[in-house]
Amino acid sequence: MFPLSSDLLVEEAFAWATRWATLEPQPAHADPEHRWRIRSSLQKSVRRGQTDRAVKMALALHRLDPRYVWRAISTIAVEDVGIGAPETVFWATASQRAGFRKAVGELPLLIALTRRMAEATKSRSAIELAFVTDTGEPEMFRLFGGMTTGQLLDRFAGSDPYEAYAALSVLRGIVPKAYRIRPPDQRGVMAAGEMLTEQMDPPLARAARAALFRPLDEMSLGFVVAARLHRDNTERNDNMPESRLIDGYPAETFDQHERLGRQAIGRFARLLSQRSTALARLTPAKAKSAVADAVFVVEGQCLDRWIGGPEFDRLRHEADQFSLTRHGLSSDEGLAVCQLVIGRLHELHDLRKTVIGEAI
Repeated sequence: MFPLSSDLLVEEAFAWATRWATLEPQPAHADPEHRWRIRSSLQKSVRRGQTDRAVKMALALHRLDPRYVWRAISTIAVEDVGIGAPETVFWATASQRAGFRKAVGELPLLIALTRRMAEATKSRSAIELAFVTDTGEPEMFRLFGGMTTGQLLDRFAGSDPYEAYAALSVLRGIVPKAYRIRPPDQRGVMAAGEMLTEQMDPPLARAARAALFRPLDEMSLGFVVAARLHRDNTERNDNMPESRLIDGYPAETFDQHERLGRQAIGRFARLLSQRSTALARLTPAKAKSAVADAVFVVEGQCLDRWIGGPEFDRLRHEADQFSLTRHGLSSDEGLAVCQLVIGRLHELHDLRKTVIGEAI
């Protein structure tokens, strides 16, 4: 398979962590009731390049759950950083082993990974590939499930990133539950790993092979495919709304993981439905989902700097387009709702504060 534990690897990781780690105090206590706020704040802080806040949240999450924090770190490395700093994917994958973390130094390694991810140029191409394919085109897995190993490898080697992702998912046996119609294809996975070695520079190939052979979830396979895409040398910058704090946490952390955040989104959706005929014609549940996705596009998934290029720009556009239209809005209506959210985001902040204040 793929070796992620050896004395030489530990020495290399120690040297890497020494380069990126800083001395940081770990909090003596973290509120267990704030677990998901801390987890989401860690990811949002990395996306926005807020290094000090990201480290603070990583250490707080480690205080709460010293095993779970490493799963969170690996998820963020794959979903939000990816090919922008592929070594973070490699070290985060290696860090899933407790013995490796102990040998390197747990907290220095955690701080180093968090700081490096926050300061990196980023890419969400892995999750964009997985999201659009898994949610929008899941029948592709059934179709590909009937192919031979050779046919799947041909699709993996092809130019269509969605087909490459679906083919690799079938080979690896990581597909949506309803489409698990065949076991993992070990021979095909090994062949795909050899292709990566032949196609990429060694550091990128090493990260891609680690994600392929020891995937955390489907996003790891999205990273493998994204690693093969052409990039240009131009950084893109998202137009990030101001990150406001509520109860000590960034406001955007509440929406997806907190009951109170979902309540605020529901109130916001009702408010916007009074101003949008497109939202008004949807059911209340669909209008709420459409507004939640628009808020995420506008505020939640923003990256301080991200990798561009025709293929990466296309993936970003198509993922946003799917998010904005999957609940029943047309393309133009989805964009209009986005603009409505941008213009009234301050009202959402007020609603978040109100809902959280009512719960205290």
